[in-house]
Amino acid sequence: MKSLIYISAFLLCTSAFSQTEKEEAKEEVEIETVKVNNGSEIIEKKVKVITRETANVELAETDKNKVNQERVNSVSKVEKMVMVDDDGDNNYELLTKSTFYKLGDKEYLFKPHDRGFDIAFNKEENKFVKTGSAYNTQNGNYLVDHKNYAGIGYFNENGDFTIEYFDKDKDEIVTKSYKMAQPSL
Repeated sequence: MKSLIYISAFLLCTSAFSQTEKEEAKEEVEIETVKVNNGSEIIEKKVKVITRETANVELAETDKNKVNQERVNSVSKVEKMVMVDDDGDNNYELLTKSTFYKLGDKEYLFKPHDRGFDIAFNKEENKFVKTGSAYNTQNGNYLVDHKNYAGIGYFNENGDFTIEYFDKDKDEIVTKSYKMAQPSL
């Protein structure tokens, strides 16, 4: 009888903790060893590239009351970090961290610096050209200095970067949103 109570309590608790993850994450790590001859000795350096994709788990609204629900494609965020170990201590130093976004059908790269981040446009296959910069403000927004406009930027609840600026030709405030890019892992 005692074991029956334990089994039923176990089944009740495990069914209460079903899948509650609302976010899915994939991570790909590449490590490359490079040997450099500086004339007097050969130094071994390691470069680690971490590509991390995170996306919200969203289910089809038509399957709302079903047990096995279909997933729908959701917006995902792709981050790429390049790290190097150049002193042989197995601790990697972060060189760069980049996040990829889309505006319409164009791909952009957001690359952080000490006062905010640079915005670069993917002109050709993996050839990004800097088009603007965003600078941190005290209230958590960004001052955006773009080659075509200047405005205020912020990250919305979906993680998309939104810029609002005044267009003199249209005599109105224009809003542009950079959506997180779909991964290519």
